[in-house]
Amino acid sequence: MNRKVYENIRKIRELKNLTREYVAAELKMSPSGYGKIERGDVDLTVSKLIEISKVLDVSTEFIFKFDISLFFNDTK
Repeated sequence: MNRKVYENIRKIRELKNLTREYVAAELKMSPSGYGKIERGDVDLTVSKLIEISKVLDVSTEFIFKFDISLFFNDTK
């Protein structure tokens, strides 16, 4: 899966003020196992992506298309 997907999962979780521990518990997995997903250390299955999107309360499409720059203007 595209590296951006893993980054987007982390960014969305952080913007929603959810901890890794909370998301991991909702997914019935260890925090370290969930951390591997956010870092892209493991391949993400479609079914796990759907589960994550439900916990984050966003669509899977949103995870793919999420762009942090839409929320924060990064001009200097």
